[in-house]
Formats: sequence, structure tokens, C-alpha cells
Amino acid sequence: MICMIKVRGHIRKEMSIDSDTRVSDLMAGLGLNENEYVVIVNGSPALGDHLVKKDDDVVILEVFSGG
Repeated sequence: MICMIKVRGHIRKEMSIDSDTRVSDLMAGLGLNENEYVVIVNGSPALGDHLVKKDDDVVILEVFSGG
């Protein structure tokens, strides 16, 4: 199964996953810390227990703050 992953500020990447995969497992597979990014699946925010499915559109945004 293939899922399109876009990490903001990085290159778009297709990632093969064996079956429905939790966001937290996807982040770990990409080597990204869940606390430093916001994950959007099909236009809606997704938490770590959300299942990413075939053909989902996943955008990963780095969290930053300023003042």
C-alpha cells in the first residue's frame, strides 16, 4: 500500500506501508519526533492513534513559535 507523505520544507515522498498504520508509527518510521510536528490527514489534524490508510494525503508541518 502506498501513501503520499509531504513534510513541509522537505521533499514530497511516497512511502510504502504494509497496512493501516498509526500516525505515531509513521512518524517513528520517518525519524520525526511527534512533539515537534503537526500531522494533517486528508485536510484534518490527526493525533498519534489515527490510522493512515491507502491513498490518504498526509502533510507533516513542523511546529514553531516566535514572539
